[in-house]
Amino acid sequence: MTTPTVLLVGARGFGAVHLRNLDRLQDRVRLIGLVDPAGAPESGYGADAPHWPSLDEALASGIRPDIVIVATPTGTHFPLASAALEHGADLYLEKPPVATMEQFTALLDLQERTGRAVQIGFQSMGSHALAELAELGTATSVATWGAWTRDTAYWTRSAWAGHRVLNGAPVTDGVLTNALSHAIATALRIAGARRREDVARIELELLHAAGIQADDTSAVRITLHDGRVISGGLTLASAVSSAPLIEVRSPARDVVFSYTEDTLTEADGTVRQTGRTDLFEELLDHRATGIPLSSALVDSGAYMEVLEAVRTAPDPVAIPAEQIDELGEGPERVAAVRDAAFWVERAARSGALFSELHAPFAPIPASGSTTEIAVGDAVVAVHDDGSAVTPTSSPRPFLHPIRTLGGIRVTDAHPADHDWHLGLSFGIQHAGDVNFWGGPTYVRDEGYRWLDDHGRIVTTSFEHTDDGFARTAEWQRPDGSVALTEETSFAMSPEDDAWTFLFTTTLRAGAHAIELGSPGSHGRVGGGYGGLAWRLAPATDIEVRTPDATGEASVHGAIAPWVSFAARFADGEATVALAPADAATAADPWFVRVDDYPGIGSALAWDSPVQLAAGESLTRTFRGLVADGRRDAASVERMLAG
Repeated sequence: MTTPTVLLVGARGFGAVHLRNLDRLQDRVRLIGLVDPAGAPESGYGADAPHWPSLDEALASGIRPDIVIVATPTGTHFPLASAALEHGADLYLEKPPVATMEQFTALLDLQERTGRAVQIGFQSMGSHALAELAELGTATSVATWGAWTRDTAYWTRSAWAGHRVLNGAPVTDGVLTNALSHAIATALRIAGARRREDVARIELELLHAAGIQADDTSAVRITLHDGRVISGGLTLASAVSSAPLIEVRSPARDVVFSYTEDTLTEADGTVRQTGRTDLFEELLDHRATGIPLSSALVDSGAYMEVLEAVRTAPDPVAIPAEQIDELGEGPERVAAVRDAAFWVERAARSGALFSELHAPFAPIPASGSTTEIAVGDAVVAVHDDGSAVTPTSSPRPFLHPIRTLGGIRVTDAHPADHDWHLGLSFGIQHAGDVNFWGGPTYVRDEGYRWLDDHGRIVTTSFEHTDDGFARTAEWQRPDGSVALTEETSFAMSPEDDAWTFLFTTTLRAGAHAIELGSPGSHGRVGGGYGGLAWRLAPATDIEVRTPDATGEASVHGAIAPWVSFAARFADGEATVALAPADAATAADPWFVRVDDYPGIGSALAWDSPVQLAAGESLTRTFRGLVADGRRDAASVERMLAG
């Protein structure tokens, strides 16, 4: 069989990688020329090859390569690829294929008309890990994150770098569409999304720190036609680079794939190395034997939907200067987004956009429908219906901020450590098989896993009363069906120089019995949270106590007439407290956190679940205290008594 001939378009930059590969494959292919306006390399393989400044000139010389490799900027791909196909060559086209969806569809049409093979240079598609991941079954969701460092030299290395448009032509450079495009393309492939029609919806937040046109720090949430979600958080503005990762979640188990290192990491930390097929060699095998291409042009359709969404989106938003650390000088200067690596991983793994997580560098987040609650003339709480909470934080109504009469804020919401902690709210992690708490779900003998099991608590009626509010809500499963209905009332009253409240909630099972549980009832010792939860504002000098115990270790899990939390908050010292107001509530232990984060709550299912028959209900009632200053036990007990 005749040795295939190859013409390399783009001999510098990434083209040097192809030259090394062609050198390695001299027994299978013959290099007949190079196309590059800068000419051939000065030394090494290809230095003595015929070369032309343009593809048109090369083809006009009469050469007819069997294969053309295009390793040039994305904005030049379409005319070069088209010319190669028109002249009868098979094509190896670097990623991303082209700069617009219009070009993509035109190139597909041309490929069909010419009958030539087109392999796209998403090298990760050749990883043998993809076949191993497929054996897990259909991924329920896929998350990918990556944090790289790119300096001024990177963004000024060429005229097109960092541009969305250059001289009126689309370039579509950026973190999602060039440097870390492998992450998105590979995540789509793992989820089985290859064609354009596999993608139903794309949500983006495009940001930049480096003073470029394009995005360098972005979050994306891709909803497939079957409802599964692929999420990504990617940055080129990290202080430190790390390998991009893809977390694959399946009913069997979760596995993390490093596509740059071809490794699979299991939940227990076991790391397994996999091999990789060189995609250019695969193109040679395809020509010889007809084996399928791992990265065929048509299979880039799903990724091109993402690229087109980025291209047509509003221009990226500049990250505030106060969130950027300037590292290095001159060409080595890096505009590093503070804690970028943390936030891209958090966004990806929670399936959220940066603003939904309240990342400090993100655009101002949306809020749900809010109502101010006052004691006299003082607004002491805001009720938020939770409709703007990101889906994986289990949207639900909450009170935040809550303040003392003196204005000290004593709640936190969407903290960096747990986005799903929402002021004062009522949530349960295990309601049947639905997570109405948010975040990863605790699975017996496996630990916490991100599952596609998040429900939402939807307010169906809300009445703002003279002393608080009354609301009804539906606890909706992911498919929209109703697992529980809720009736809640919140009534406040002044108490000397403080204020107290009475919180009552009733949950009623629907047409089917339901089990209400917690991580504790699923095997996590001491992890019985779920029920009324109060995430407190950041604080120091914390004293948490019951009538008979002091300190987190002693109070956590205790059954006691009340629990109090006194501390120095950002605005001053304050004391908050909770007490059960009925016998059923009094039987529930207190859940307390001080060292990891500040919070108190009541544990509805501390170490065993609560069973509700169809139509059966349960009620929990609490008295609460919000007071300026530190209050002693006698004062807390007196004010909670009313």
